[in-house]
Amino acid sequence: MNARGIALVALIVCFALNAQAGGFSKLPVSARAVTMGGSLVSFADDPNVLFYNPAGIASLRFISLSTSYTQLFPGITDDRLSYISGSAVANLGFVGNLGIGVRSFSSNAWKEAEFVGTYAQQLFDFLSVGGSAKVLYWSTPAPAGLLAVPEDGISTITFSFDVGAQSLVRNIVQDNDIMFGISFRDITRPTIAKNGSGDGKLDLQMAAGATYISRIYDYALTLHYTVTGETRRLGIGGEFVAMKTSLLDQPVELTVRVGGGGLQASKKQADINGGFGVRVGSLLLDYAYAYQTELLYIDGTHHLTMRYSF
Repeated sequence: MNARGIALVALIVCFALNAQAGGFSKLPVSARAVTMGGSLVSFADDPNVLFYNPAGIASLRFISLSTSYTQLFPGITDDRLSYISGSAVANLGFVGNLGIGVRSFSSNAWKEAEFVGTYAQQLFDFLSVGGSAKVLYWSTPAPAGLLAVPEDGISTITFSFDVGAQSLVRNIVQDNDIMFGISFRDITRPTIAKNGSGDGKLDLQMAAGATYISRIYDYALTLHYTVTGETRRLGIGGEFVAMKTSLLDQPVELTVRVGGGGLQASKKQADINGGFGVRVGSLLLDYAYAYQTELLYIDGTHHLTMRYSF
């Protein structure tokens, strides 16, 4: 990697750590999450919500699968930055819902992965609760090159937990609902330091949000606020069904989305996002483009997600 590439990676890593206190595993998991301002804390119709609020999977009534791929920062050509994720949720009737998820970031100098197991239960028609157990993995290879200082590579595995709740207020206006969500992530504040040092502890993350859902006009508007240590982030987003038709007796929908967000204490660290989703029967393909306002010399990122329910 040349000097420009090293500088770019350093800038991105600093941004990721400062913005989300945990590195790349805190990046938006799905294309839909990107365009809704970076979070699905107050959504309940998407298996990827388990990464944001474990209570959100409680109302899913079918087996739901999702996989995502992100092309990170195409402007960096001398490193391979990849970010993938997958999730699955199964409804077990009165027992509740179970979900699993995995996401992974990889570069030449840093790898991290997160494995999630989630349980959620709908206690009442208006209230759901849930929790997640997580295995977190980080590693970096030994330095290489003529000028590298000889030292071993570093890898560590630790555990953490998330909890969350959601409340649905139906018909606040006829055929219009509001979903409220709150979650606490990494509540055990695990450390990523090899020696267990407190300097490597992840910050507790609290997220709260509300989504206004119009069933009659087929749109949703969301607003969420995230606190991670000393970092405060506000995100907003909206989606609406722009077209409905059918193809070979299968319903077809086109959904358009736009959103963004930024750090409360910074005028530069913000993002503007747009995208769309195409549903054919039970299959949904999502695309999102995210533009980071503070990374002036790097192209935006492309996010692709496929969801399926059966």
